[in-house]
Amino acid sequence: MSLKYFVHVSSINNLSDARYCSGMMVNSLGFDLDNYSKSKLPVENINEICKWVNGVDFVGEFNNSESNYINRVINKIDFNYISININNTINNIDFDHQKIIIVLPEPNLITSKTNNFLRDNFPDTRILIIDNLTKDSISNLELLSDNYEIIINPLETINSTKKILNKLDLGLLLKGSQEIKPGYKDYDSISDYLEAIDESL
Repeated sequence: MSLKYFVHVSSINNLSDARYCSGMMVNSLGFDLDNYSKSKLPVENINEICKWVNGVDFVGEFNNSESNYINRVINKIDFNYISININNTINNIDFDHQKIIIVLPEPNLITSKTNNFLRDNFPDTRILIIDNLTKDSISNLELLSDNYEIIINPLETINSTKKILNKLDLGLLLKGSQEIKPGYKDYDSISDYLEAIDESL
């Protein structure tokens, strides 16, 4: 199997999702560690999942968490990357700043000034995740600097998503979901996209 695009699967919360996505050759798996999230995973659960998964990068998704909390958690889990919200302009995280992913959850607010904001507050960042993108806000992506690798959520259809991924050379953001029961998952949504971008099929 070989996926045509970079794929990041966010909000992984169970081993079934993690192993399935790893087997489908996605690039990275993210775990919800936002200190304000009701879905925050315990550190012990994440470490247990990571023990059973190979071949992917692990991302700690901290969003709006404070730096003290982030620093405590990253000392307990060996992440390849972490992500924070664009409005979380903290600068004392004990982590390689080139491996801090910035999440833009409101693409309709992207303007020509967004590049300046990113450069001033996250000068070493190389990867952006654009969530909640719609066909009406796609044009805003062209306002962002070519220096960034950009990952976007799926659009209305698989075909429309593939079209914009090809046109702008973007990565794809997918999201995990709850298990129906331990060890049993409905993978229809994730598998539809992964099979559609599998170059070996």
